[in-house]
Amino acid sequence: MRREVQLYIQDTRVDLFQDESISITDSIQNVSDISKVFTPFSKQFNLPASQVNNKLFKHYYNFDIQNGFDARFRVDARIEINHVPFRSGQIRLEGVSMKDNLPHTYKVVFFGKPSDIKDIFGDEDLNSLNPLTTYDISYTNSDFLQAFKVGLQSTGVDATNTSNRNIVVPLILLENFYTYDTGSTNQLHNVNFPVLKTDLKPAIKLKRIIEAIQTQYSITFNMADEGSIKTFFGSDMFDELYMWLHREKSPISLPETDPPTFGVDVETKSKKLTFADFTYSSGSGDVLTANKLVVNKGESYTIRLVLDPATSNNTGEIIIKDKPTNELLFYRENVSFNSSTNTSVPLMNLTSGNLNQRTYDIEFRINCQVGVNFGALSSGLVITKDATTIHNYSNSAFSLSPNIYIQDYIPKMKVLDFITGLFKMFNLVAYTKKGSSTIYVQTFDDYMSLGTSRDITEYIDISQSTIDRPVPYNRVNFKYSDPVTQTSLRFVNQFSQVFGDLNYSAPEKYDGQAFNQEVPFERSVLINQQTSAGVTTGNIIGWWVDDAGKTTLGKPYIFFNRVVDSSSYQVTSLNLNAYNAPSNVSSDQNHTLNFGAEYDEFNGDVNTNSLFSRFYEQYIVQTFNQNGRIIKVSANLPVSFVLNYSVNDIIVINAQEYYINAIQTDITTGKSQLELIVKKVAYTNSVLT
Repeated sequence: MRREVQLYIQDTRVDLFQDESISITDSIQNVSDISKVFTPFSKQFNLPASQVNNKLFKHYYNFDIQNGFDARFRVDARIEINHVPFRSGQIRLEGVSMKDNLPHTYKVVFFGKPSDIKDIFGDEDLNSLNPLTTYDISYTNSDFLQAFKVGLQSTGVDATNTSNRNIVVPLILLENFYTYDTGSTNQLHNVNFPVLKTDLKPAIKLKRIIEAIQTQYSITFNMADEGSIKTFFGSDMFDELYMWLHREKSPISLPETDPPTFGVDVETKSKKLTFADFTYSSGSGDVLTANKLVVNKGESYTIRLVLDPATSNNTGEIIIKDKPTNELLFYRENVSFNSSTNTSVPLMNLTSGNLNQRTYDIEFRINCQVGVNFGALSSGLVITKDATTIHNYSNSAFSLSPNIYIQDYIPKMKVLDFITGLFKMFNLVAYTKKGSSTIYVQTFDDYMSLGTSRDITEYIDISQSTIDRPVPYNRVNFKYSDPVTQTSLRFVNQFSQVFGDLNYSAPEKYDGQAFNQEVPFERSVLINQQTSAGVTTGNIIGWWVDDAGKTTLGKPYIFFNRVVDSSSYQVTSLNLNAYNAPSNVSSDQNHTLNFGAEYDEFNGDVNTNSLFSRFYEQYIVQTFNQNGRIIKVSANLPVSFVLNYSVNDIIVINAQEYYINAIQTDITTGKSQLELIVKKVAYTNSVLT
């Protein structure tokens, strides 16, 4: 019996061709392509050029219609079967087919949720995440030292526990190497000086980056457990992970004196301003919308920044850029900040270029070696349209102070690469539930353990089926980016393997293929520091230098943060009894960031709780099994199955259990093709606490 299918676009039910078959294909992480982390389905529909559809698409075939349907953007859509919700997502209009110069068919593509990850994040860099400004901190001695000792929630606000320890300064050294003396002081120091500020950089909690991504892209991940659905991004394990803010080889600042100890405060002072820091004061009306300037095609705007310095005979620099594109709009060094005259930048032209419309979100940066104060101005920002219409904006008084702007120091990495890197490290999947826009992110094991058992024996076409040999893996290769630090390179020379990687070949030389997984992050061998007499202190440091002893860069570095008790072997002349240390091992030792078993730098023992054992082993054991099979069968599935199945379900046929590898269903008839994997492993929950 043919089912009635309804397609709604922007809540309008569109007309469908009566005889069109509508097939939907779903698949789990395929046995031959586990790297797929987002697996949305898509389907092309051919829609008749009916009165309803012509109205919805605003007669797209007619070039002369103004403000017609904008095919550059996807719009919300949903599919129902017999008026019961089936899938929600978006459609994109591809075009219109004409016959005899009349519209005949609209071609649209339906995209299910979650959207393809490339469509969400595009090519934007992590430094485009504007919500990270919440965690900008002061580079004053008090704030930086507190971030080193305990951690900060935000500027001037000390962390009180693991969950709000948003910014830390881990003991990762940029160049100078420090050792403990053998005297009564037991101080960590260089030959000539104690630990320097410029040898250290802060780190940000990964969870805060995920939250910034949510805000920036208007998406929602599950950040807390929901019944049996375990959260990954909200887990205790993930809460301990940090990214080191090492974007360039250079230190945080280039101070005027050397050495810059914690007792010296000579760092570059700065201030960031955006349109949000200005208020319309006079002229021809407010032209800013939500603190942005929208420039339409053919329009021309100019902006001028005016400053009122309260001190004399100081020079600095002014940088103006467009935040969304990171385009440099203005740069000038050796700008005179003189109390006798206002300081202004030349007019800058803002146009849409070849675009119909461009939105500017501008950041003004003022830098100076001293803390200059600037007064309030009624025309601190002047925006002129078409060289005639003037709009004045006032600003409050402000001063330059030492600041660490997170966006300036977060590593060079695309948001897409960051997310996919995490998915590959921890073998994650993403999916949505009916009626919810939340993207649930779980480990593969957790997801598979939630599947419902569904017996479809009575619906199987027994006249024909095929049983295929799976393509097993005869070797697995888990790899981080090539190491660049001296400690890791020496590890390679000593043990002929890369620290943190895992390479395994099956003892039997059967035909198969390699399973390769590479993540875009850095790993480094950490040092359990010793005194000059060879006594192990239990204090951990990272040393980010190459074989020549010079600061190196490498790929973004992710680590577990551990607050170390250093009361017996103190750090710096400030007699610190605790500090933040990087670690490859979680505080409960239940997780490491190594793919294979490696030694624990804290206790020297081998820790087998690797990424492989925690997140990949069950899947690999399933595919290595010599009794594994792939069965392909046809079925005529009832509408109740089609509406409610999930790809993690366990399919039962004649008492035999299978996992779904792929399923293709014509939702108008229920005729389906199933590709099933014989169940050999019962997936159990991962341990994320």
